[in-house]
Amino acid sequence: MDLLLKLLLALGIVILVGCLVPLLLQLRRTARAVEALAESARADLGRIATDIHQARIQLDNLSGLAEKALEFPANASPLAAAMVRGLTGLFDTRPSPWLEALVTAVKIGIDFLRRPRGAAPTKEKTDA
Repeated sequence: MDLLLKLLLALGIVILVGCLVPLLLQLRRTARAVEALAESARADLGRIATDIHQARIQLDNLSGLAEKALEFPANASPLAAAMVRGLTGLFDTRPSPWLEALVTAVKIGIDFLRRPRGAAPTKEKTDA
């Protein structure tokens, strides 16, 4: 009986070792594959970060161009309003309102032309 028990125990150990060795080898291959995937993902994320950075720079440039494109209409609207007031004042019987509006429009136009490019328009101070 002792011999049979020893044989069964030896056979069990051989089967266990026969299954464990391939399992450990497969775990080692899986670990290498995961490491290679992590390296690949790290390189891909670096490229994605670079692409996002370049896209952000281009978006900043585009917003700057849009700001410059909208600067003239924003500054021209007070000039147009003053000119409209001046033109409507031409048909008024009193000369002072249309003359005042026309002088204001000319002053705004001169200030607009003298201002360096890229400078922000000055805001009027309120008495509050």
